[in-house]
Amino acid sequence: MTGQLEQLLDEFVGRWARDEPLAVDELLVRAGPQSDELAVLIDRFLERAPRREPTPDALAFVRSLDDPPLLRARQARGLKLDDLAAALVETLGLGEKAREKVRRYYQELELGQLEPGGVATKVWDALSGLLGRDARGLAAQAPPTLAAAPMFREANFVAEDLPLERTAAAETNEPDEVDRLFGVV
Repeated sequence: MTGQLEQLLDEFVGRWARDEPLAVDELLVRAGPQSDELAVLIDRFLERAPRREPTPDALAFVRSLDDPPLLRARQARGLKLDDLAAALVETLGLGEKAREKVRRYYQELELGQLEPGGVATKVWDALSGLLGRDARGLAAQAPPTLAAAPMFREANFVAEDLPLERTAAAETNEPDEVDRLFGVV
């Protein structure tokens, strides 16, 4: 091992010991043509180093990668999204025509795309009964949103080639009971 590699590895170990950011990329750049050798040395050190408890920030990040709590609760009950929507329509005493909208709003709620604060108490009560757990509490456990820039793709398509789908934006009806129950109005 050359003197430069030894110095860079010592710097890495010192950062690790002081619980500072490791800046591995920076060290590898500084190693130049010996970066592969330094990477192996760093790997060997980390394999043998004592394990540490994760920081609260690291735990929050890992939890943010997990499925949303409402989704996990639904899956734990063996309920498909369509089944839950049908049961919710029935429990809330809504007509069969409401099923598609209830399904969409519930899925948005489940994925953290619908603000749970506007959802009516009777919806939370119905969901809690169907899921066997406190649905409002589950929605409150939503993981923190990752700070990432949106990514867009340019597509070469003609709008007429797309299948016709009914979307919330395309609906021209006045707000109905389902909108009020899910706090969309």
